[in-house]
Amino acid sequence: MTLPGAPADVPQLPSPAAPRLAWPLLTAAGLALAALLLTEGAGGAFGLNLAVWTALYLGVVTWRARREGQPPSREGVTLLALAALFGVTFTLWAPTPDLGFLNALALTLCLGLGSAALRFPGLARAGVLDGLGAALSSGIHVIYGLAVLLDRFPWAHLKPASAAPRTWGRVGVGALLTVPLLAVFAPLLAGADASFARALEALLHLDVNLDRSISTLVHLIGWLILTGGLVYGALLAARPSLLPPAPRDGRLGLIETGVPLGALALLFTAFAARQLPLLLGGALPDGQTYAAYIREGFGQLMTVALLTAAVLRVAYALSTPESRRRPAFRALNAAVLLPLTVILASAAQRWVLYTQAYGLSETRVLGAAFLVWVTLTLAWLAVTLWRDRASRFAYPALLLGLGTLLVTTALNPAGLIARVNITRDLSGVTNAQRTEPQRANPGELLRLGAGAVPVLAAHLDVLTDCTPNPGASGVPECIGASSLTRYLRDHYARERDPRAWTLAHTRARQATLRLPAPPVPTPQEDVAVPRGR
Repeated sequence: MTLPGAPADVPQLPSPAAPRLAWPLLTAAGLALAALLLTEGAGGAFGLNLAVWTALYLGVVTWRARREGQPPSREGVTLLALAALFGVTFTLWAPTPDLGFLNALALTLCLGLGSAALRFPGLARAGVLDGLGAALSSGIHVIYGLAVLLDRFPWAHLKPASAAPRTWGRVGVGALLTVPLLAVFAPLLAGADASFARALEALLHLDVNLDRSISTLVHLIGWLILTGGLVYGALLAARPSLLPPAPRDGRLGLIETGVPLGALALLFTAFAARQLPLLLGGALPDGQTYAAYIREGFGQLMTVALLTAAVLRVAYALSTPESRRRPAFRALNAAVLLPLTVILASAAQRWVLYTQAYGLSETRVLGAAFLVWVTLTLAWLAVTLWRDRASRFAYPALLLGLGTLLVTTALNPAGLIARVNITRDLSGVTNAQRTEPQRANPGELLRLGAGAVPVLAAHLDVLTDCTPNPGASGVPECIGASSLTRYLRDHYARERDPRAWTLAHTRARQATLRLPAPPVPTPQEDVAVPRGR
């Protein structure tokens, strides 16, 4: 074989063929079957089944890697362990809608990136682009991973080797090929003719359900595709990222990076100087509204902080090693970060003012968590820039974000929001930011899910002791006690599938069953629960 572009008279060695291995496909098939058994028929609910499967995946791939003589990397095991912890969060707590989405996203990221880095140490020293490349590659692996596992399976070994058992071997292979064919075509034919379905049921003593059979088959294929991509990335991929590594050393000198960083430092200093009197005053500025000063201002300041971290990291990457080690470069980074602390303090003050005026909500809790993560990330960036090790910034920043999300979930924001808002209602809270007491809105609190139910059940008198009056969201702030009780019983009184068991739902069910049975509903009674934003 001659490679393209090589001289014809130079012999070229043939490319080694990929080894034929059975265990990767069998591993993926086993994990897919386990996922199907843990989720099929559970109504799409996740709880204990998710925690069990993530722990099973972690154990299987790390054991398999060690068995093949490839010690798992510390970064890969850490990320897969974090995936297992995020699976536990769905078992112990019932995250609010937006927080549940973030947890699912974090779980997917930990599974994909942890699988990609399992056999390749060095993620802790990888840059931002390298980490993004590995995360993107893990998603691409799901597209073609199962196909690679099928291609590398030693199908030729399924043929019987000796002449004596050849007949039985052929029968066995034929039986294996017959099962999936009958599993697909028998339900289709049974669905087309009711008499044939009855005859087939009488023959096999099976309850043929076309929709359920097709649904199960589709779910199994979906799980096979997912597990095939994860197993391929964890145990067979030649490298963690399909993208080339990012360059390590930049070409810009101190003047090229110093001018924009200096201008940014002057801009931040001027803004911080205007914010100091407001920080010391601790009140809403004259002529400002909450929507303009706090809600929009908080988001804009968080965007500034996050973009600043990106700008400083890019400036470090584009600078030459000699420029990075100069004291002037460190002074420029400090000149940008010091006034940024005042900007972060201003964002924190705006969050406090908004919470004092309107109480807690899911968005405000997530905003506080985001503020904590950005602050910790900037502090870590400042340390790495000062020590000339900003190339190791990305992985710890990712761990800080995942840890912040786990701690936020462990605080049970649904119950926290319900307690704070109901307490404000009971106390009739008024302050400089709010002159009229705020009533707790049961419709908004019900949207938070099972985590808020024990608090709601314990304060039915507070939530229903008022005159119906639509709030700012258009949702009635007051509903009848019987309507609220009926809603809780309809949604939380039933037992869940044991595979989807969660501690939060169990506590919600216990609190709901302790409520007195509501009377027969009237057509006018209804509980309006706002949809997730």
